[in-house]
Amino acid sequence: MGKTRVRTSAKLQRKWISDFSEKEERGEYEPFYRTQDVTSSGFKARIPCPHNAGRVYHLLSQNETNTLIQLLHDPLVIDIKEQYPVTDIAKSKAFAKALEIKHPKHVWSATDKAITFDFVCTLVGGKKRAVSVKPKHLVEHKRTNEKLMLEKTLAESLGWEYEITTDEQKNSEAVRNIFRILRGANLPIELVNEYTDFKDHFVRLLSKRTYHPLRNIVHEVASIKGIDFIDSFTLMQHGFWIHDIYSDPEVALLPEHSPYYLGLKVNA
Repeated sequence: MGKTRVRTSAKLQRKWISDFSEKEERGEYEPFYRTQDVTSSGFKARIPCPHNAGRVYHLLSQNETNTLIQLLHDPLVIDIKEQYPVTDIAKSKAFAKALEIKHPKHVWSATDKAITFDFVCTLVGGKKRAVSVKPKHLVEHKRTNEKLMLEKTLAESLGWEYEITTDEQKNSEAVRNIFRILRGANLPIELVNEYTDFKDHFVRLLSKRTYHPLRNIVHEVASIKGIDFIDSFTLMQHGFWIHDIYSDPEVALLPEHSPYYLGLKVNA
């Protein structure tokens, strides 16, 4: 059953927190708010995790979706939890009082909300980073700023880094390029052993076909290896995903563009 965020009672919220905590302790992470819990005519999305079968991310805005894509492609990020709550409401209320701001409450309710971070990431080395995603025009809004102050205070009390990111930062060609290579995040098992040989052929052709469309090079490698063009293209996408192949992030990564135009390079 979905969670209604309107007229929520304290008893019901305690049950949500209990259910969330039990699942997290079992290693069965489920975001505190899922897409079905939010009544909105705006953008919502569910994106399958490219690394863990069965794991689906629940995103409540286009900005969150764009942010997730960048986090998934960040080699320093090893785990991502979305819509992650601070379950100790007494603690968040105490911090709100100290900051002299009103603690957020549910709509048409006297019940204090559990503060949720848009993302909590585990980084290489074990550190954690909380990420808040907001439209740029709201960041300086008084009430939004108060909520961000509370989030920052809570994150720092837990020893986490805290970052605010805006739509201006995430609505970029660099983000669109990550979407363009997402299909190569996880290779089908039948292609796993093909990648190294693909990369060797791809590298050799790059110096000879610098001004040719990228799709022609991918097609030529497919012919050399005797594989399907789509498989060859997927292998190239994988190279971009694992940072073996890279290009100018602000240039649209389109197959009709040449390696020269893309500023394409390959890690040897």
